[in-house]
Amino acid sequence: MKQDRAVAEAVTRKFAEVVRLRDESLANHLHRTAEVACALGAQLGADVDTLDLLYTAGFLHDVGKLAISEAILWKPSGLTRAEWRVVREHPEEGHRLVADIMEREVASAVLNHHERMDGEGYPRGLDGRTLPMVARIVQVADAFDAMTNHRPYRPALPTPLAVEEVRRCAGSQFDAEVADALAAIFDGRPERRPPAERRHYPAFLNGAVPEGPPALVRLRDRSA
Repeated sequence: MKQDRAVAEAVTRKFAEVVRLRDESLANHLHRTAEVACALGAQLGADVDTLDLLYTAGFLHDVGKLAISEAILWKPSGLTRAEWRVVREHPEEGHRLVADIMEREVASAVLNHHERMDGEGYPRGLDGRTLPMVARIVQVADAFDAMTNHRPYRPALPTPLAVEEVRRCAGSQFDAEVADALAAIFDGRPERRPPAERRHYPAFLNGAVPEGPPALVRLRDRSA
């Protein structure tokens, strides 16, 4: 088991390098999503091992986008139906890359981060209530980061509006408990990054994180 974890950690470090070489904006999105996922886990009382899983799951959730051409990924206008079908394949492509290497919770988050609580998501239209909490947390972290950062086809939303949108979609698109945790973290904060005491970076990344890790908040014992 220890050897399996070492392999998973080594692969994650390599993915961090490869993604940044290919698309720095995607790499930044992955790290920010992982950071928010860890903050949500900390807010919900996750232990350190779970935070490591959350960072890995948040970082790898969009790794399937390596299979999408730059012409589609960086297109400044709306996608055609054919291009949208290609984009919607990225959860399965990512899962194919990591399923036999990563922990089950991480692989599930990669495959299911575009599922919804009401079953209207993709790629499989699962009832979100069947998903592990790690996947539910990554869903919210991914959506929050996407909304609060500029994209070629739309400007960034201010943090309070993004939080409001997540809460509006709680119970249909997002897990309600995770949406409440996001609101608690960013209550009264205009910044897009969670506060330092809610950040966590796995030791195995060894400098692959854009900024050095600040001190980790002391966590409650309840697992996420």
